[in-house]
This record gives sequence, structure tokens and C-alpha cells, in this order.
Amino acid sequence: MHILATINAMNSSIDLKRLNHLVLLSEELHFSRAAKRAHLSQTALSRSIQSLESDLQLRLFDRGTRSVQLTVAGRQLLEQARELLRRADDLSASAQYLASGEGGELNFGAGLMAAHSYMGEVLPALRRDCPGLRLNLEVDHWQNLLRLLEQERIEFLVGGTGELHEVSHLQDPRLEIVQLSPKATAIYCRHDHPLLALDRPLPSSRLLDYPWAAALFNDASVAHVLRLLDLPAASRPQALTSCNNLHLLRQTVLQSDSLLHTWAGWLQEDVQAGRLVDLTQCLAPALPARRYLLHSHLIRLANRTLSPPAQRAVAMILEACAAPPGLGVSA
Repeated sequence: MHILATINAMNSSIDLKRLNHLVLLSEELHFSRAAKRAHLSQTALSRSIQSLESDLQLRLFDRGTRSVQLTVAGRQLLEQARELLRRADDLSASAQYLASGEGGELNFGAGLMAAHSYMGEVLPALRRDCPGLRLNLEVDHWQNLLRLLEQERIEFLVGGTGELHEVSHLQDPRLEIVQLSPKATAIYCRHDHPLLALDRPLPSSRLLDYPWAAALFNDASVAHVLRLLDLPAASRPQALTSCNNLHLLRQTVLQSDSLLHTWAGWLQEDVQAGRLVDLTQCLAPALPARRYLLHSHLIRLANRTLSPPAQRAVAMILEACAAPPGLGVSA
């Protein structure tokens, strides 16, 4: 017990300030000069060294009338003292870097729409403002990202989640949710699609004759589209395709009769070049005015403090999304 008590006392007494005094005196081998560098009186420095030797139960310096020399034990401990001081400096620098939001590591998730739209502005801004920050962005369906959030493998996610009141997964007091500005959707087909040869306006029921494709098609999203098109709830298209790869979705609609249901805008270049056509402009005249809006939310765990980089990223995302004030809600 006596040995353990001695070790514990030694551990609690090894403070960085006295280790710094040890290093300074080892470099100067002169109390007056070392005291000046430590911004102490010579007496105060001498007492600091003596108390360190007493706590360690080791003589670190041999003092003569005109000289100071490291003992063998002092030389053996000196490099470890320097290493501890270096690590303390590194820790302090890392803490300052983290506090400023310019360093450290940021893990977060984005749905396909968010990755294509919001992240296109936010990610380069983060890279410019935080050159030392390690960014890990997971792009996936929001349901998969929610699992990562619950496992605390990401700090937050942003993605299209449908209507908040219809998404039972979000009715969870562990989550803190901010509603973002919604995105309009459109229905695209290739420029020589058979539907385009029919008289306008197209009856929405004709869309059921062809396969539908989307980044995510589940029962809720299919029901949304059917309501949008004023079709019976029991209706079903010829086939459904879900794909979380935008390149493959684009190739599918360009090279088949599939109708792509997605957020408006990301295929604008293909529309302008005449490769794709926005079918919402060919359907009943009232349809564009009541487009299905894809709602997005920023989701994080409640009662968790975001890291400074995450706080910075969230602020950028909210600015990019132009989220109206007062829309923050907790599930």
C-alpha cells in the first residue's frame, strides 16, 4: 500500500509547469538564465526544481557553487519530459483547431437530393474555410443514414424525407429535426418516348403503362405520386425501379421507356439539350401548380453537442437551404 500511495502521489504531482522548468534548467545549466526564461525569480525556480525532485524521490541536478549538471537520472527523464510537453502543445493546438471549426474530423450524411443540391455549395465552402478538416460524407437514402446517426457514426444528416407527419421513423424524442425548404419534383422521359406522340394534354392514367424510376420508391412515395396524378390509390405502374445512383437513373431514362420521378433541376442540362422532356408540362394544365414537393429535414440526435466543425457545416447548410426561421421542430 505504501508503494501504491507513493506512485499515486508522484503521478498527481508531475505537472507540466515543473517539467518545463526541468527542461529550461537542463538547457541553460544556470539558475539565473533559466529563471529569466521561465519568467520567475531564481528562488522560485529553485523551489520548483526542489519540489519536483522531492515528489519524484530523485535528484535531477547536481549543484555546485558555480555549476549545475544533470544527474544520470535527470538525463534519463529529460527526453520523456520533453515528449510530454510536446504532446501537451499538440493537444492544446488541436483543441484550438477544433474550437475554431477549422480542424478535426467531421462525419455526416446526405441524401441524394441534398448531395446534388445543398452539398454542391456547402462542401466546397467547408473545404475552403477549413483546409485542415477531415471530411467524411456518407451519401445514401435517409433511412440508411438514420441508422448511422442512431449508432453515432455520423453527427447529423440532411435529406429528402417526405412529409414530416407521415414519416413514423421521425416521431422519436431522441431526434432533433429542422425542416428545410422543399424542392419541386418533375417527371422526365426521353425525347422520343411514345407518350410524346399522343395528343396533349396527356391523361395521367397513361403514365401507368410504363415503368417508373426514382432514387427511392416505396409505398409512401408511390402513394404521393398517385395522389398528385389524381389516380386511384390501388393503381400501379407497369414496374418500379429504385436506384441510389444518379448516373444510372439518368441512363435508365435516356435508354428506355422508364419515366423518372425526381426533384426538378438536376437534369436541366439534358432538358435544354433536348435529350429529356419534362412530362409535367405535357399533362393536365393544373398539374404543375400542385407539384409534389419533396420535403427535406436536417436531423441530429437530441441532447448531443455537435462538434465545432459540425456546427459550422449545419450553419452553412441552413443558409444554403434558406430555411425559414422558426421551423425547427423536435420529434
